[in-house]
Amino acid sequence: ACAIQNLWLAARAEGLGLGWVSLFDPDALASLLGMPPGARPVAVLCLGPVERFYEKPMLEQEGWAQRQPLNELISENGWPE
Repeated sequence: ACAIQNLWLAARAEGLGLGWVSLFDPDALASLLGMPPGARPVAVLCLGPVERFYEKPMLEQEGWAQRQPLNELISENGWPE
């Protein structure tokens, strides 16, 4: 996760876009990439120049998901019951 975050930040600093794509056929992709048995792809990262950056995350901007309040995502001293 940290490596992807660093890649994303470095790409943005260089004016490049990075997209996380998780809608794909994992078996077909594993075969295409010649991945060893037991290895499963989680996502495809698309990196390259973009015409513009989104004002908000694409999921939110396109109406696919809404930003959740921070207090619903963070817990202190344990998990919520």
